[in-house]
Amino acid sequence: MFTYAFARLLLEQRQNKHEPLIANFKRCGDKKDNGWGDSLKYFNVYPYQIEQTDLILKYGTYYQRCLYLLYMACVKLPLIKRNHSLLSSLEIILRKNNIHFTGAADTAYSTELANGSIFCRGYFQDRHFFDAIRSILLEEFTPVSPLMKHNVELYNTINQPNSVCVSVRRGDFLSPLYKKNFYVCTPDYYEKAIKSICMQLEHPSFFFFSDDIEWVRLHMKVEGYPCYYERGDDPAWEILRLMYSCHHFIISNSTFSWWAQYLGRREDKIVISPQRWFANPKWHSNLIHDHFQFIDGCLTE
Repeated sequence: MFTYAFARLLLEQRQNKHEPLIANFKRCGDKKDNGWGDSLKYFNVYPYQIEQTDLILKYGTYYQRCLYLLYMACVKLPLIKRNHSLLSSLEIILRKNNIHFTGAADTAYSTELANGSIFCRGYFQDRHFFDAIRSILLEEFTPVSPLMKHNVELYNTINQPNSVCVSVRRGDFLSPLYKKNFYVCTPDYYEKAIKSICMQLEHPSFFFFSDDIEWVRLHMKVEGYPCYYERGDDPAWEILRLMYSCHHFIISNSTFSWWAQYLGRREDKIVISPQRWFANPKWHSNLIHDHFQFIDGCLTE
């Protein structure tokens, strides 16, 4: 979604309504599809086609291919990989030749709108890459399929004032493979976030979403307030629609919950977030914004 959003910005800036969008998507993790594989096809996005080849090597000019191979060779060399100034310079050269990478130069990003094919490679996990077209993304990240019948009552309840989306990310974050890089938000984080919400809102209702919803049902309740739990077997696009339809948000350090709050339509929404995103001290997140309310000290490795 991040890469699409940035590519969509470039398409809008180039003002070519018939320009093709070609994507090289990889399957998301080891989940059964259920909306997680090629997830964009479930939304009202700009028409695109999928290819599994390296797009720069296939469609780039001779000069673009040479620059690309040079950069990829450089980032594998330890001395150059640690030289952020050099990497930033290389990325600026790439960008001027229509190859957009996310990396050392993220914080000072500008787009070049030269003629010819434009290539985007990376995560682009910063709203500044696409915030200018948020109104377009709100429309295009709307699911193609109508609301599922079994969720109509839940959806109507969500659309009442002061509904609060609570996103609980567990799953792969608990595995040894991810534990060294990602924090897991503790029950204490959610307790403090919910207490903060209750102090700011009148009659809030809490809607829990998780990749481990049964654990959430057993361990997370809010005494004295209505609590609702997503079924756990809905496809990704349906879950996202239910989440972003909420009025306010308590998010985890998860890009899925980040998108839910970003697509939230209410201008007066409250977003409570962890102060930190990654356990790895070398990693920095541009997803934490000044307008968030932060709860810190409630993360575990």
